[in-house]
Amino acid sequence: MMRALVAMLAGAVLLSACSEGVSPQPPPTVTPGQGSDNGGPLAPTDVLAGGGAVAQQPPEAPVEGEEEPPPANLPPPKGSAVVVGAGSEPVGLSEVQQVDVDFVVSGIRSRGEVDVEFIAPGGRPYEKRSRTVEAAPEETRTLRFSLPVAGTLVTSSRMTGTWQVRFFLDGALLATTSFTLEP
Repeated sequence: MMRALVAMLAGAVLLSACSEGVSPQPPPTVTPGQGSDNGGPLAPTDVLAGGGAVAQQPPEAPVEGEEEPPPANLPPPKGSAVVVGAGSEPVGLSEVQQVDVDFVVSGIRSRGEVDVEFIAPGGRPYEKRSRTVEAAPEETRTLRFSLPVAGTLVTSSRMTGTWQVRFFLDGALLATTSFTLEP
């Protein structure tokens, strides 16, 4: 019985050694234009989107509940800023409760983050605030930001001089303005 088992194992080893890694037939050769219609080779424009020589990604399917992005040919967002009320002209520090600044923005692509920075005289940042704004690209929005003056560090530290106010939409600077607080 042992001889039969050894003979069978030897035969299996020989068979596996003979066919390992060797293809019984060479791979078929395929030339362009072969197929059932024999129409010749296809041009890249026949199979690629848009007729170009480079494949393009298909457009992403909209996610349920999300709005479609606006067309790419919209003008860039624009903004302007103006000081209103007290502070629109140089004013005495003790004569003003707060300084109001209006930021007018257009070209928002559905939603944006508006940041305002109040820069104290001498160039040091004093205060920064953010607000989300929503609008269609063709609409204009006005946002009012107020800097409290009376009873704050501004009056107790006598922060007189010209203040800068900078407005950003999604990190891009859109507008600046200034106001002056006199002693």
